[in-house]
Amino acid sequence: MSGLVKMSEILVVLVCVIGLRMCTTNLFETIDQKYHLVNEAYSVAKNLFNQGRSNYHGLKNKSLHTINTFLDLVQIMNEEMARELRSAVVKFYKIKYFYDFTNYVISLEEMIDITEHCLVEPAEKLTQIREQFLRVIKNFEDVRHFDTVNKCHKELPDEVAATHCILHQAVLFNETMQESLVTIVEIKTRQHAQDMNSSLYNVQKCLRDFVPKFFDQLLLDAYTDNCGYLRVVNASIADLVKDKWRDNVTLFTEKWSPLVTLLKERSQPPQSLQDPLFLTLFAANLSSLDIFKTLY
Repeated sequence: MSGLVKMSEILVVLVCVIGLRMCTTNLFETIDQKYHLVNEAYSVAKNLFNQGRSNYHGLKNKSLHTINTFLDLVQIMNEEMARELRSAVVKFYKIKYFYDFTNYVISLEEMIDITEHCLVEPAEKLTQIREQFLRVIKNFEDVRHFDTVNKCHKELPDEVAATHCILHQAVLFNETMQESLVTIVEIKTRQHAQDMNSSLYNVQKCLRDFVPKFFDQLLLDAYTDNCGYLRVVNASIADLVKDKWRDNVTLFTEKWSPLVTLLKERSQPPQSLQDPLFLTLFAANLSSLDIFKTLY
């Protein structure tokens, strides 16, 4: 009895598989050649579908490359501003407490903690935006299936109606998913540009909240409108939001990728200097003897 049950289960599975294959087999592949318009429309629709799918994946890759280029540029500019900030802090307190070693160490340590606290936001925002945009774009999967043109088969033997149905499906293939993705890319690029800009300007506010007239004391331009690095970021943001994804007029990466590539090659610090303490001390251009004297 159990053998019969198993056999019947196998037959059910086979019937389901055969039925599924029949459903997914294109009904127009064996159509009578006398339906010339229908055959031609099917071929055109298939080409449009494949072209649309290729364009769709191309749009995803282009959007990821654009955001990564922008964030790489911001990251490099932020690191340079942070380096200037750390350097100014060390030099200022070294001069201020030149003959008072105890207060120098206490004040410098306190100011470094404040500085590092205010520098956290841009670094975290960079990582957050990169991960979020990657997740959003990768979640946009092309779920269009060309087999949906099969429903146009019911329009036969009205050849004109069937042809119209097939071409209509092809147009939908190329418009629906692409339009949704373009909309998301446009919204997200603008949103991330604004968020990144706010995060960089918040460093200035954060430091002044802790130490009034902070930048006036240190004679420092980093993270202010007078800073060249920040002006570069602002210029890149202006170009980023000018890109017209809907019209496929995107020039950001062509303009900024060469600069980003060059800057990345020049801004890679040795691995041994990644520690915050070393970053702070070496940013001040101190010699090893100066560092030894300062610490011990």
